[in-house]
Amino acid sequence: MEIARERFLDPTRDYHLTLSLRSRTTPMHSALSALTPDERDRVSRTLARALDEIAAVVGAHLSERPE
Repeated sequence: MEIARERFLDPTRDYHLTLSLRSRTTPMHSALSALTPDERDRVSRTLARALDEIAAVVGAHLSERPE
């Protein structure tokens, strides 16, 4: 099972990030699969906030890209 959030960091769509939570074992897959829709939404929002923070750090380097 995987819960993922994606984001383009620029309008050209050259810079694309994906942050995902993925189960690697059967017990973890079962735990993630057992989440209610509300709990899945909460996990998704948590990933989105983390992606906001990561994008802020990485995005600072976009102005350094060669033309």
